[in-house]
Formats: sequence, C-alpha cells, structure tokens
Amino acid sequence: MVRREIVLDEESNEVLESLAEDHQGDASLVIRELLRMHGLPESDLDTIEESQAEELRRQKERSEREFQEGNVVPWSELKRECGL
Repeated sequence: MVRREIVLDEESNEVLESLAEDHQGDASLVIRELLRMHGLPESDLDTIEESQAEELRRQKERSEREFQEGNVVPWSELKRECGL
C-alpha cells in the first residue's frame, strides 16, 4: 500500500463521504474502486453492456411503445412548461 494525501473541495468531500457509507465508511476503498473502474478496458465495458442487453432491449421497446401510445411529452413542450 502507498499512502497519499489529497485535498478535496467541500462538494467532492460530500460525494466521497456518501459513497463511503456503502463501503463500511472506508473512503480509501471507494477511491481504490473508482480508480480501478476508471482503468477498465473497453472490452470489459463491452462485456458489462452485453450482460445488460436484455434489459436495455426491454427499456427501448417500452419507450417506443409509450411513444406510439402518446404517453410521452415532447422535449420542446417540456422545456416550455419548465420555462427553459
């Protein structure tokens, strides 16, 4: 193991603390996992995507069905309603 000292802004620190809650409060473990994930080769990402292909297909079909049934709000209308 290598010990490093890092400086975080308040927002980054809050994110780290929040993530650490799911890792027995171990912020070092969170950072190690994030760094490993950042280095995932493209093939690993493809494998992850393939494992989720069925769910992605279901979501796409549901979206298309809802669009055809008129159960969606066009982006332009949503922006207008939100004053954007």
